Amino acid sequence: AWAYWMMMSCNVFSPQFMWFKKLRTSIMFSFFISIVVNIGMWFERFVIIVTSLHRDYLPSSWSMFYPTHIDIGVFIGTIGLFFVFFLLFARFFPVLALNEVKTILKSSGESFKNDEAHSPAYSLADQHLAFKVSHDDHGHHAHGHETTHVEEKAAEEAKAEAPAEAPVDGKIEVLLSAVGKANADDKDDLKLLNGLGPAIETKLNEIGIYTFSQIAKMTNAEYDLLDELIDLRGRAVKDDWAGQANNLLNNNEN
Repeated sequence: AWAYWMMMSCNVFSPQFMWFKKLRTSIMFSFFISIVVNIGMWFERFVIIVTSLHRDYLPSSWSMFYPTHIDIGVFIGTIGLFFVFFLLFARFFPVLALNEVKTILKSSGESFKNDEAHSPAYSLADQHLAFKVSHDDHGHHAHGHETTHVEEKAAEEAKAEAPAEAPVDGKIEVLLSAVGKANADDKDDLKLLNGLGPAIETKLNEIGIYTFSQIAKMTNAEYDLLDELIDLRGRAVKDDWAGQANNLLNNNEN
């Protein structure tokens, strides 16, 4: 009975606390409940196996199961074996944050569309080209080559008048001039900042951002440059990377 009620308490009664929003949104309480449920699942196996075996067909053969040192050793060994495989998996196949994977896939998939198809020069030239094709289809014989040359000239003028975007190297120089340059040997663990994972850390290192002191100097202007360079979509502003970096620097000094 004690094993049965332990199973029912851990697996049925304890999860009822999750009906309360304040409790289910607490990380520590959710962790505690997960441990309790795991204990309950172990007692479930105990109830299924032990209580089904300790009652034989003859009442004279009924007895209670008491684990020997071998049983206890095998149980502890299975736990150790599980953690060995789990730690090996975590070592060679690290878990990736889903939001980082989405950011990488979205940025790589939309890079061409954002950089070329939506650029002002491309849009104006494309409009003239579409007009040219449509106009040639409907009135090529009426207007001849003169209209074609006029439209091609208009497309070239549109490309020339479209504002040219600053090159990537120029944006990186502007960013580093504001936050300062750092050496890769003095690299900090930027993943300590909330909202900054391994993929973003690699991109920051590629453009020359290595330390907390550099991030601590960032303002909205530098955040905008970062959004243009590595497509953060406002994450740096939302998570206040500069404020977090300042706190980490102060804690290190103390």
